[in-house]
Amino acid sequence: MKFTARITPAQTVQALALLAALVGVATWSSLLLTSAESHTPAAAPQVLAARSDSPALQWFSNETAPVDIKVSGVIAGGSGTVAILSLNDGAPRSYLVGEKVGVGVRLVGIEGDGVVIERGGERVRLGVERLGEGPALPILARP
Repeated sequence: MKFTARITPAQTVQALALLAALVGVATWSSLLLTSAESHTPAAAPQVLAARSDSPALQWFSNETAPVDIKVSGVIAGGSGTVAILSLNDGAPRSYLVGEKVGVGVRLVGIEGDGVVIERGGERVRLGVERLGEGPALPILARP
């Protein structure tokens, strides 16, 4: 008995298609899994600093966004302590300890006369803004 290999044309096309698919997977895998060198020119640091006010640049930056925080007051109540903060001259809003105030900025403590903010791993204490002296009021007494 003699073994004769019978390969039909359909099997030949199928084998060639499988071989082409395997070559394509191998080629694209090698292209996609290797790291490419960046061909973008390095920007000078002063150019990046000049454009730091761009919202799109701040979205993709690892640095904390510049936030101007003003402490309007602190309130201690039955449900906890709340700090009233104004961000970038905006409307005052209440924040709890541990709450995120801005990108990379967190409220870590509320004290009787101020708050403690953490920015990029650095803690800063901000005091409550004091109001000026009010007008002297007359003493009201019955004659």
